[in-house]
Amino acid sequence: MSSQRFYVIGGEYADTSFTDPAQGSKIEKHGPFSEREAKDFWRSITGKTVDNAMIRYFLKAEEEINGKVYWVVGGEYADSKFTKLASGVELEVYGPFEKWEALGFWRGLTSKTVDNAMVRYDIRKNYNPDGTPAADSKAATSRNVTKSIEVTLPGGRLATLTLSRPDPLTSAEIESFTKEIEAAAHKLAS
Repeated sequence: MSSQRFYVIGGEYADTSFTDPAQGSKIEKHGPFSEREAKDFWRSITGKTVDNAMIRYFLKAEEEINGKVYWVVGGEYADSKFTKLASGVELEVYGPFEKWEALGFWRGLTSKTVDNAMVRYDIRKNYNPDGTPAADSKAATSRNVTKSIEVTLPGGRLATLTLSRPDPLTSAEIESFTKEIEAAAHKLAS
């Protein structure tokens, strides 16, 4: 049995990015709970607020809320390899955030730039904006790259595909990843 503790965090938010509380309200924090207790509490509290789209609660592990160690990093890049910034553009760095805050902020940023394929933002754990190596060596050498791709279907309907992978990838991993994507797309289409 895991001894990890969980919290239920949320309340009424200002908008659907679910990052800032509504004017005059505060983000609620309930817990700590065992995982099962947290899920039960979450079901109970969300059942009472289901009619208000601006109220949302999240289940968070204790380690996720004890520190702001997540950063949103990116900007406009020179090409689709996303390794070199566009001319005259500086790397944008926002944070630190708790994990759920970073995700909300990232969603807000990416929704504003969805029409520009050269703009990309990533969420990085233990990122050091001053350029020094991160305390966590894994964070310094490997990160996850997430990308959403919109596809216009016949008739004008949109489909969205979101992919996440570790970075960097070896040539063999790229080949395997590509084959798995093709297989998944085939299953999804049938």
